[in-house]
Order: sequence, then structure tokens, then C-alpha cells
Amino acid sequence: MKERPNASLQIERGLDGISNISLDTPNVVFGSSSSSNAVLPNSFVSRRHFQVRSQDGVHYISDLDSTNGTYLNGERLVPNIERRVKDGDLIALATDQVVFRFIDPVGTERIDPSSFTGNARPSQGDLVVDQASREVWVRGQRQAPPLSRKEFDILEIIHRNKGDAVSREDIGAAGWPERGDAGVSNEEIDQYILRLRRVIEVDPSHPKLILTLRGFGFRMP
Repeated sequence: MKERPNASLQIERGLDGISNISLDTPNVVFGSSSSSNAVLPNSFVSRRHFQVRSQDGVHYISDLDSTNGTYLNGERLVPNIERRVKDGDLIALATDQVVFRFIDPVGTERIDPSSFTGNARPSQGDLVVDQASREVWVRGQRQAPPLSRKEFDILEIIHRNKGDAVSREDIGAAGWPERGDAGVSNEEIDQYILRLRRVIEVDPSHPKLILTLRGFGFRMP
């Protein structure tokens, strides 16, 4: 029987002299400590920074309560909460001090949206936020030009919590992770919310998709 090829992390940035790390065991702990399964010589990496676990051919990543955070496709992971990782996904440590690309040789083939005629996507309501491709579809049309990283991260956290209130603090942490405890002003957040409304709302002055909760934050119905 032909062996299943190992998945691996391809180094995109931040680790000199290393090009690829094979995920050849069910649990691989990454960190700066010599006791880690995969040692990452970078001053921004915690002693035990993150873990990749495989089960039945599926891979899961989790942050191990690192100091500077682990990011999957630009979204900071909640410590000790697993997220599935798929072929082509980007994993970044400390925002982007170290960047990997997850490679799964037998991963599901991705469809290139440009291979379709036109620019329409099957309707899933007025707004579709695709976290994997970081694309936004508004009323069946792909947003072009694409949103900036900060715009997408702010929209994504509100969309991901659809139906629930999202505080300004959570929006600040999603859009400005580099600020840490310094925080983000209400004016900065409001500026980005206005930008998003201009993109996704039929009438930005009478929003239906991003509603303001006075004194708290925002909500998507």
C-alpha cells in the first residue's frame, strides 16, 4: 500500500536556514524551547508557541497561550482552541514575524474563481465573507478592489458573530492586534465602520447590515 505523504509547513518568512518542516507525527509542538518538537529560532516565538495535531488525515492548529499570538489566514487564534487548517492556509506568528504556508499533498483541490464565467457567486444573502480566501461578496458580486487587511478583519469578526453584539474592544483587537493593551480610539473604529458601510450597504446613511449599538459596539442581524 502506498504511504500517505506527510503534510508540512513551508517557511515563507522569519526562519533562516529552514525551508520546510514535515508534520510526520500526530502532534507537533512548535516553539523556541529545545524541548519543542520543532524548534523555531526567532526572538518573537514563545517557548511553546503553537501545536499542529492530525487525526484521520485532518489537521488542526492551536495557539499554546503564546505571548505574541498565532494567526491563521490573518485571524488571531484564541489560545488552546483548535481550528482546522487546510492546504494553502497561511500561519503567522507575532502578526507576521514568522510565516508558514500549510502544505497538504493530498488536500482537497481548490477551485480558482477566475475559471468561472462572470463574477457572480451563488447567493447566500446580501453578504458573504469567505475567511479562507479573504474575499467578500456583496449581493452576489465579488468585491473589487478587495478589502484591506484591517477592513476585512473588522468585517469578519462582526460577520462571524452574526446576531450577537460585538464590542468595540473586540473589534479593536481584531483590526489592530499590533496595538495590544494600547487600545484603539472610537474615532478610528468608526472610520473603518463607515468605510465598510460604503462597500456593503445599499444606503450607508441607513445601514441594515452593520448596526450601531450605542455605548457598546456593533451587530450584524
